[in-house]
Amino acid sequence: MATQSGETRAGPRETVKVLYDYELKNAPGKSIVGVEVQYPPGGFTPPHRHSGATVVATITDGEVLSGMNGNPPKVYEVGESFIEQPGCHHTVGQNNSQEKPATLVAVFIIDTEVVKAGYDRLTVIDDGY
Repeated sequence: MATQSGETRAGPRETVKVLYDYELKNAPGKSIVGVEVQYPPGGFTPPHRHSGATVVATITDGEVLSGMNGNPPKVYEVGESFIEQPGCHHTVGQNNSQEKPATLVAVFIIDTEVVKAGYDRLTVIDDGY
């Protein structure tokens, strides 16, 4: 797999479990979707976007290295959170440990039509992965 810099990124991928999916009655056309993302040791998510969603992620186990829009990545620990605004390019998303797993819960505010097209539309991986 080629990275943004052309390097090859190898390692196990994340696993994603949908926790909930509700249409927002006070915001017609929008839904709130919660997912649990588990990273095995050394696990990662390739660079991606979230179909115009606002996403808030909270670390629930381990440490996650996250970088967006070309900014330097930052390590987030249990209880810390970060936000991805619509159009954000999430360039680095990975477990910060080669020995221990890491988990986060991500909450998406997204167009209901995107959700109806399938949960695989929540995260759109960059071409080349």
